[in-house]
Amino acid sequence: MSPEQTVATESARHVIVVGGGVIGLSSAYHLARAGHRVTVIERATCGRGASWGNAGWITPSLVQPFNAPGAVPQALRAMLDPAGPIAMRQVPTWALARWGWAFLRNSRADRSRRSLRALATSAADAAADVAALAAELDFEVHRSGLLVAFRSPDALAAFRTSHAQVQEAGYRGHAVELDATETKAHEPALADDVIGGLYLPDEASVRPDAMTAALARGITRAGGEVAEQESMLAATPVAGGWRVRTPHRELSGSAVILAAGEQTARLARGCGVRLALQSGRGCSVTLPPVFELQGPLKIAEHRVACTPFESGQVRISGTFDLVRPGARTERGRMQAVLNAAATTLPALADLDIDDLEVWSGARPCTPDSVPVIGPIGRHPGLFVATGHGTLGMTLAVPTGRTITEMVNATLGHTI
Repeated sequence: MSPEQTVATESARHVIVVGGGVIGLSSAYHLARAGHRVTVIERATCGRGASWGNAGWITPSLVQPFNAPGAVPQALRAMLDPAGPIAMRQVPTWALARWGWAFLRNSRADRSRRSLRALATSAADAAADVAALAAELDFEVHRSGLLVAFRSPDALAAFRTSHAQVQEAGYRGHAVELDATETKAHEPALADDVIGGLYLPDEASVRPDAMTAALARGITRAGGEVAEQESMLAATPVAGGWRVRTPHRELSGSAVILAAGEQTARLARGCGVRLALQSGRGCSVTLPPVFELQGPLKIAEHRVACTPFESGQVRISGTFDLVRPGARTERGRMQAVLNAAATTLPALADLDIDDLEVWSGARPCTPDSVPVIGPIGRHPGLFVATGHGTLGMTLAVPTGRTITEMVNATLGHTI
């Protein structure tokens, strides 16, 4: 048997997934369930990147693109505030300038509406999907909805407009507008000056690390391999598929999926493909049970997310900082998030960032806010799943299902 025939035989229905975050693991799990032999390679520890300390929200109601009409001026104003939720934390480069120019082009009303429709369609059943997955794999999930709290009429009016656009794009969930008294009754931890809220009962939340760990277990139970501390050095097209080289071995597969978060653009360049991605860093702290929240809470004015877990812990997360890949955590940014949140949640007023462990993770973002999912490059069998921005948890299950359908179509595999 020739070397080419050997590669083709070894690679038959073997899919190599590069990246062990929630997108890569969901893709690998769905592929394994569809009958493919799957190998996940993760350069560090699965689920420990941007998938680790995020809010864990599954929120089809919050799929509005970053560059929706009116959002760009708001973002620029926010960037002028050192304590604001959006910041530039990198030296401008030509790559950033190209991404920014594409971002502005996609802020046109017609393009933004197209992006919103694509995101709303992808996320339509996300809450039900993740609940079904949790029942299958046994991880923490809550169907307690989402409360959005407002301290100003302007913030309430802006969110009403945005939510109406999401509904027009296809969001099927309910929304209940609450006055100040009803909002406080729904969430007693809120400050007295909250003027109202919007309750979205159909949204869900998960503990992100529990979900990624469960997906990894599901992959191995289905006969797949999850290899940590193993990075992709190169991917080369060969007869019958692809050969992936790591520091430890060479792998042969019929398909390769690049799903490595903010590192995906670098890996794709090595395969001759350029992806327009920009890292948007978020940060969080997970508090011990010092106060109680009834359910997930969004503080509208400051874009702060608050998530309670079964353990009694509460995660406070926020910021969208434009950074270079691998940028270090800035503790001062998290202190700004806590200070902002304390105006709406008085129980946070006395917390000092020096007493807390700060997490940060950088999310890959596209200029039109729509993830890049599908085949790339000139050679069949190379796929990408990245660019989910702040919607990684929401779109993880739909992405896994979509990429599996695409791989099946390319390889002629029937579930």
